[in-house]
Amino acid sequence: MRAMPVGIIAAIAIPAATFADVVTLTPSSDNSIYEHPLGLLSNGAGPGLFAGRTSQGLIRRALLRFDVAGAVPAGSTITSVTLSLNLSRSNSGDVECTLHRLLVDWGEGTSVAPGEGGRGTTPSAGDATWLHTFFDTSFWSSPGGQAGVDFIQTPSGSATVGAALMPYQWSSTPGLVADVQSWLNAPGTNFGWMLVGGESAPGSAKRFDSREHPEPSQRPKLTVTYSPPCYANCDGSTGTPLLTANDFQCFLNTFAAGASYANCDGSTGTPLLTANDFQCFLNKFAAGCS
Repeated sequence: MRAMPVGIIAAIAIPAATFADVVTLTPSSDNSIYEHPLGLLSNGAGPGLFAGRTSQGLIRRALLRFDVAGAVPAGSTITSVTLSLNLSRSNSGDVECTLHRLLVDWGEGTSVAPGEGGRGTTPSAGDATWLHTFFDTSFWSSPGGQAGVDFIQTPSGSATVGAALMPYQWSSTPGLVADVQSWLNAPGTNFGWMLVGGESAPGSAKRFDSREHPEPSQRPKLTVTYSPPCYANCDGSTGTPLLTANDFQCFLNTFAAGASYANCDGSTGTPLLTANDFQCFLNKFAAGCS
């Protein structure tokens, strides 16, 4: 394969085009923790999630986690994040419900609260409870989780949830985008969010449908918009222009070394790297970024 003369490729500098993809995720795990002095209530596999304070003054908080790294390509840039939860039961009017990034791991067991679910049930092994991150061997720093230790006190996002039984959205904020980006970059730190709602007054509790709800359309949804990594940016530069002659040289080097990156056309035959890969790279470079 002949290399393009340096004098020609040095004159080529193409700014990266903007590409965006969208993925919608349901939780990989979710649960509710119910205020109880001994931590003996949970709802790991139940169809509802609870947040707020009951008419008896007892607090409920919901936990949600989404497998971002399993759905978004590594190296992508998150640009927008929206969470949608379907409200299925409410005895109160407008309540502000906030999302707080969790700093510790927690569990979802097989417990299913009976009836409407609001009273919880006996936790199963590994369930999160008011005292436990994993019943009954690991604990929150303080009951219900401690701000600054178990979760970030400043909300990443918020939404006003009314009495109407319908989907509610937590619209994209810099905080939500930063959370999801961090989970993509470092999946081992993905502990999800704690949903906190209306704890200042009794009777504010809300029930949302969980990932176990029998109707898929009513389950929680996280919509993530992202820009995938630029394949043609072989040298990994971040300046403007993003694509330069250095990227050609980088590709030639990886091709000569037989590196898997140079298999641009994704072929599996022998030989793996051919002139088609160079043409593939040229096409992607000409497109700006893909």
